[in-house]
Amino acid sequence: MPSIQIEKTIKSTPEKVFDVVAHLDVFALAVPSIRAAECLTDIERGVGCQYRVARLIAGRERSTIFEVVEYEPIEMVRIMSEAGGATWDATFDIYKKGKSTQLVWTLDGKPQTLKARMAAPLVMGGIERVLAPDLDAVKIYCERG
Repeated sequence: MPSIQIEKTIKSTPEKVFDVVAHLDVFALAVPSIRAAECLTDIERGVGCQYRVARLIAGRERSTIFEVVEYEPIEMVRIMSEAGGATWDATFDIYKKGKSTQLVWTLDGKPQTLKARMAAPLVMGGIERVLAPDLDAVKIYCERG
């Protein structure tokens, strides 16, 4: 599957942007389509924490479990999940850019089933259309303070 990469310049501090994208309970506050984020582990922050996130997609609520696998405060977070016959690997990189912050989101999908491999070219475009507004919501949330 090809990667998706989206960049946003956000008029906020790297600390604030990192807090929103690295902590799924905060991310859920920023993104209107997310209905709930439930921590499944004793660890709520950092490597090893897992969250079940329920979100509305195309009018239906769907849940996915996400696990933080890399965590470098204020610099990057990498989060993995399994859905639709694929393993999803999302990285958020955060860079100071003058008085703003540059957020770079990269999503890689690795198909685990034949059906997922065959659907990959169509799925990635659909995923980008569904998830790109999440970064717009993160930008709005961070810029509000």
